[in-house]
Amino acid sequence: MKIISLSIAALITPCAVASSFDFHFLPASTAHQTLSILYPLAGTFIGDYDVTTNPTGTRTIPGYFGGSGNQAIPYTSKFRLSDVIDSNPLGTFKLEIGANGMCSITNFTSDLVNETPGTATIDMLFTYSSFHTVAPNAIFPSVGEITIPIATGSVKVATAVQSGPAVGALVETAPNTYTISIPIPVTVLVSGSAGGQPFGGDPMPAILAFAGTLSINGATATFISSAASTDPIGPLPALPALVNQPLPVPTVLPTGSTANLLISGTFAEGNGTSVFDISINAAGIPSFVLGDINGDGHVTGMDLTYLLSAWGTADAAADINHDGIVGGLDLAVLLTNWGA
Repeated sequence: MKIISLSIAALITPCAVASSFDFHFLPASTAHQTLSILYPLAGTFIGDYDVTTNPTGTRTIPGYFGGSGNQAIPYTSKFRLSDVIDSNPLGTFKLEIGANGMCSITNFTSDLVNETPGTATIDMLFTYSSFHTVAPNAIFPSVGEITIPIATGSVKVATAVQSGPAVGALVETAPNTYTISIPIPVTVLVSGSAGGQPFGGDPMPAILAFAGTLSINGATATFISSAASTDPIGPLPALPALVNQPLPVPTVLPTGSTANLLISGTFAEGNGTSVFDISINAAGIPSFVLGDINGDGHVTGMDLTYLLSAWGTADAAADINHDGIVGGLDLAVLLTNWGA
């Protein structure tokens, strides 16, 4: 009986290759995220001229020449919020190697900004009929859609956090080397400010379809992979209507001056697109679970068998509570974490 117990213990002596690893991103990891949200807007704009309060203000008149007064000009537009993030992200996740060529990722979380704020811009894409202005004297020909910058700012927070189970395929291509294909559902959160106004903070679902290589070298592992996601956003609730909001516009013919307009209009529901590309270079160590004596990332019958074979000895691997002897306290800890 003693010989059989020793033989079993030899077979399950703590091994170098675990089945569960805790990974952290290395500095070589990169992330690129772009966001573009459009709100259709239609209404009129007019010069800020007022006979009493601003008699030297801008006047708007339809057509290229002639006319009088200060007249409203109809327009259609798209109010656009855009951001761009390029960074070396921080992040962690747990990778488990399962049976039958399967694997899973849990607790995936990443900080996409990592002290490198992204850029944010707000502009308007205008289409209007030809008009001219007085004070300054300028012509605005109808040339299709033009872009008018509104404000700039920065993206201060951007995260991607796993939102559901992630199970995929694992294929061994060489000893302790595997290719992995696994989709990870995440929630992306982006927030910042532009023109002194906050934006973002709404969750955006995405699927990161990871494809990469896992290499295990003794008690360490490396994971190199990339993923890309292009996801629609919206519909988003319409913004409040604009009523005589100041809109300084650079003149077209001639250039170099500014026409001061007042814009009014009604927004429709918004929509947009989020593009997220991430390349991960990560290092991992075996996940630590009390009672996992053989280092495979789980507490099972093999760990119990080893502990019982070392009962009453000072075996360091089986002495879970480090009191110098393998006994009932170690067994209690192992059973408490059974199946973990």
